[in-house]
Amino acid sequence: MPRLLALLLLLPACAGPPKTTTEPATESTTGPTRSSLEASNLERLVVPAKAAAPPVSELGVKVAAPSEGDVDDEGEAADARPVLPDEPLHPKLLTQCDEARRIVVHKAARRLDLRCGDKLAARYEAGLGFDPLGDKHHEGDGRTPEGEYYITSKYISGFHRSLQLSYPNVADADRGLGEGQISKRQHAAIVRANAWCKLPPQTTNLGSLLQIHGGGGRVDWTLGCVAIDNEAIEAAYAFHLPGCRGGVPRTRVLILP
Repeated sequence: MPRLLALLLLLPACAGPPKTTTEPATESTTGPTRSSLEASNLERLVVPAKAAAPPVSELGVKVAAPSEGDVDDEGEAADARPVLPDEPLHPKLLTQCDEARRIVVHKAARRLDLRCGDKLAARYEAGLGFDPLGDKHHEGDGRTPEGEYYITSKYISGFHRSLQLSYPNVADADRGLGEGQISKRQHAAIVRANAWCKLPPQTTNLGSLLQIHGGGGRVDWTLGCVAIDNEAIEAAYAFHLPGCRGGVPRTRVLILP
């Protein structure tokens, strides 16, 4: 077990690197490399074998499963996550959307929305990193980032399907530079990548390889990614439109606190 924990601590923020590409939001049919699949298999070890068993983070600390039905000793709901406003669903917009597309993650509510303009096409339960509160700060902190991003690539992965996020964005880079986490050269590279809708550098202290992927969204079990059920990632995978127009992503990703 100590050896396993040591390996987990050395893993990148999520499942592993996507296939290298020069174009944003392209689709790979070959999947990630062998090393990333090994990382995927190790990350799966933090998922409970049964729904009743709480997951275990990479640090060996139990994380409470985010079940809205949990009740404490006083008969009150133990999980006080906010409830999102009730909105009508428009599932036809998953395939017939002519407006701007958005993937919106509500961290506190553990929900992922697919939106066509202002209309809600679909909503799914989502799991976060094993330390879900607060914005991501550095590699290995187990936090899911907050801010606006885009998808740089999508591919079949060890978690069914993965959408690679453009983390870190410019705001992440500005903070990292101000705190001395990254150099001016790294900062410039991140800003340049975001301006061209490319994948920012994934070798800085800010964290790397953060994705939206399948594998289950009922508990906070990832190393920083957003996890949803396989059926949900299929829908998000198809809903996402790749590329940018005039430097603006065709599908925006908003991760809210």
